[in-house]
Amino acid sequence: MKATFIFLFLMIGQFSFAQQYNSLVIEKDNVDGNNKIYKTGSVFVFDYEIVIDSVKWKLKTNNGMASACRFDLVDADKDSIGVNKLHLLVKPVISKERTNKNQTEILYLEDPVFSSISSTGLVENEQNVWLHPMRSGFFGALETCPFPYVKLPLQMGQEWSDEMKISNSWSNKLWGEWRGKLRLIYHYKVCEQCKLQTSIGSLNCYVIKSTAISKIGTAILKSYYSEQYGFVRMEYEMVSGIKVNIWLEEVSSEHDFTNMQAVLKYVKERKDEDV
Repeated sequence: MKATFIFLFLMIGQFSFAQQYNSLVIEKDNVDGNNKIYKTGSVFVFDYEIVIDSVKWKLKTNNGMASACRFDLVDADKDSIGVNKLHLLVKPVISKERTNKNQTEILYLEDPVFSSISSTGLVENEQNVWLHPMRSGFFGALETCPFPYVKLPLQMGQEWSDEMKISNSWSNKLWGEWRGKLRLIYHYKVCEQCKLQTSIGSLNCYVIKSTAISKIGTAILKSYYSEQYGFVRMEYEMVSGIKVNIWLEEVSSEHDFTNMQAVLKYVKERKDEDV
């Protein structure tokens, strides 16, 4: 029997998100064509863990977005994990179909169930690389933290700042509550260079420490950036002390994602691998 996949599309615009990273350089033309890392047809597979009071968790269920999010945590060593890995797919689209204007289209999928898909964007050019993190279900917590962001060319000691406002639809007692708009003031600094051991090899990385300061406190992101693979490790800490670590496990390229049928084919192939 042919497998049936049910997808819930979580579109960025429906939650009144406005791009406010004013220092970010966004191209109007050739949005995808000059990407060196996040090329269309590429896939980046990440593992993750949620750390609360030194206990590691994963997600048993993860649905909805913002104020409609619903999720259940499960011990990371249990068999009932519903979200084990996160897949970032870079999808070719025509300009009018982009979720975020003038941004490379990316899709986030949750392995092994693949029951939902969320669309958002990233920016890659000679001036900067900026990645919108996953934000379905529990991952809406990442809205309160700095986004992965580098200004190029990277240099030791380099610093930059920015800001953004987010609505209280992202508020949650687990990672911070507020009313009205929350103004996040970001600061980034390149602190060190290191060799990071990963499942795809030893990678030369720049380490960028960043903060998001707001009226509810300070959230932190420590990101590891590879000039070959982009953001390969991200260590978040929420205002509440919850930590989320995300790291790159696998990279592949030259996939056909020209339409949703092609994306479904990729999903079926991945599900078949797990059987």
